Amino acid sequence: MPDREERFAGYRRARLRIHDLAGRTIEVHPREPGVTAGTFPFPAPVHVLTAHDPGPARLTTEENARRQDALVDELGPTTRRWEAEAGAADGSHTERSVLVEGLTDDEAVALGARHGQDAIFRWSAEAWSILPCDGGPPSHAGWWLSG
Repeated sequence: MPDREERFAGYRRARLRIHDLAGRTIEVHPREPGVTAGTFPFPAPVHVLTAHDPGPARLTTEENARRQDALVDELGPTTRRWEAEAGAADGSHTERSVLVEGLTDDEAVALGARHGQDAIFRWSAEAWSILPCDGGPPSHAGWWLSG
């Protein structure tokens, strides 16, 4: 099982696929800090949350689905959200995720922490960021869109 630093190195390479955003699927890919390519489609930063495979754990498909459903239920019916998946750029590992609009960083990080996550993603017009759930320093990259 990869240690924390290995997992965070993977997070820094991760891409996000958002389903049915304005009727299409788009992907967000990391790139060098300060460089973005594409139009950010939201009025404020959004967060990417998952309850899959907390920390170094690797759970069954059924358990991951149950955990993800519980996370989504916690958001409540009025929270704007989109189905998503985050994972390795080559598709070798993906996790069902949800892109959420309207949470503060603190709210999103707390939700990730409650579900055992090392970190969550924040996407803004300026950066693709990793926000650790243990209070560690964030990591910021640029981004580009495809799709």
